[in-house]
Amino acid sequence: MHNPDKDPPFIPFYMGSRESQNSAVYWWRYCIRLENLGAQAVQLRERHWRIFSLSGTLETVRGRGVVGQEPVLARHAPAFQYSSHVSLQAPSGHMWGTFRMEREDGYTFDCRIPPFSLESKPDEGSPMSPTPSA
Repeated sequence: MHNPDKDPPFIPFYMGSRESQNSAVYWWRYCIRLENLGAQAVQLRERHWRIFSLSGTLETVRGRGVVGQEPVLARHAPAFQYSSHVSLQAPSGHMWGTFRMEREDGYTFDCRIPPFSLESKPDEGSPMSPTPSA
């Protein structure tokens, strides 16, 4: 599906943190690009994410498609890119997962997304970071 040596299929962006009930919540937006390098069309049917926070939590997210879509990757449109967001209860963690793909003949297979880091930079004055009071 994608050659990870050429360019990574995912890019995380730290968005900042917010205080919520005496604890901080850290937010990232991530972009993922899938590309079908094969001859047969495939359709993205399901996603399965594992999200690990350095606070010790491991969350599993499953569902149909991505961002409300089940895109078809074919010769006329071989790539699909989307963005979404994730939050953690710690300033860093990582996530990984699989996309369940289906060929036109009904055969399904998993496209693996290797772990990628979610790292915050809380001292950079993100617009979402709380402002210290004087």
